[in-house]
Amino acid sequence: MELKKLRDQINSIDDQLLNLLQERAEISKKIGSLKADTGKEIYVPQREYEIRNRLKTQNLGIYPKDALDKIWTEIFAASRAVQTPNRVAFLGPSGSFGHTASLSFFGPFAEMIPITPQIDIFTEVETGRADFGVVAIENSVYGTVRDVLERFQHTSMKICAEIYQPIRHHLISKFPLPEVQRVYSHSQPFAQCRMWLNKYMKSVEQVEVVSTSDAAQRAADEPNAAAIASKLASEIYEVPVIADSIMDEPNNTTRFFIIGDQIVGKSGNDCTSIFFAIKDKVGALYEILGVLVKYQLSLSYLQSLPSRTEPWEYIFFADIDGHIDDDNVHSVVEQLEDLCQDVKILGSYPRGAK
Repeated sequence: MELKKLRDQINSIDDQLLNLLQERAEISKKIGSLKADTGKEIYVPQREYEIRNRLKTQNLGIYPKDALDKIWTEIFAASRAVQTPNRVAFLGPSGSFGHTASLSFFGPFAEMIPITPQIDIFTEVETGRADFGVVAIENSVYGTVRDVLERFQHTSMKICAEIYQPIRHHLISKFPLPEVQRVYSHSQPFAQCRMWLNKYMKSVEQVEVVSTSDAAQRAADEPNAAAIASKLASEIYEVPVIADSIMDEPNNTTRFFIIGDQIVGKSGNDCTSIFFAIKDKVGALYEILGVLVKYQLSLSYLQSLPSRTEPWEYIFFADIDGHIDDDNVHSVVEQLEDLCQDVKILGSYPRGAK
């Protein structure tokens, strides 16, 4: 009897939650109409960050913070869907880690647009065929994705947000492990799962293909075949996971940028990404770092690239803690403009959870 009473209480709470979600959706629809009338952006990353942060501070500790993030990601996605669904370009085919990151950030209601190669995602957003793009910029094991970084030099698109996506490789197949005769995957997953493969599948043929999604498709169609792919690819191509998380490095993570044409306001926990080209003189980079020290700002990432205009001249990509509208960040950028040949602000945006 006590169990029934508790279940009835849960049912009552669920009914209240559903009613409140429907009420929230109606208000979101009205907000969408007002934004459309005034030309304001539907997607406001800093507002979503503020809501998440406020709810986490109010959490009594019973409900896991990660679960709150996932729940409100879905609520935000549903709210945007009743306003105007986002069109999101990612590195395809479907089932890639770029697809996983896109769904994690925008939710299942966004229109997902697979694009190959990755740098063409910029063109999709620039031409308006997509509202946002999701591009990999850095991997914790393999470092910077240089072609994406270089593409930022030649676009007016801004970085609107970032997401850190854990990379989990799974062995998927319609056959039990002893019956697998060949394994398909991209070269990187093979390299990232080398120890597991040597231990459990040393005599099995490894076949490189263009993507993990292509590998999953082959595992779906061919007898005695398997693939190293994502959980999402397993679900899309209906191939079960027969060995979970087989990667050698359990903390392998990729940092993705969300790119679009909007300027994002302050959230209170922001990052500003810039390009700067230093002048050809002794101590130029040291002088720039001194400006950051003067204003007590951390440089969380620094990467050099050839300028492609003059031999042996370089430009730098940097992440600075803070928002461009913060007084100290604004002052730093002003001084860098005096010290550098060129400074380009790529965007200020809320920090992603690592």
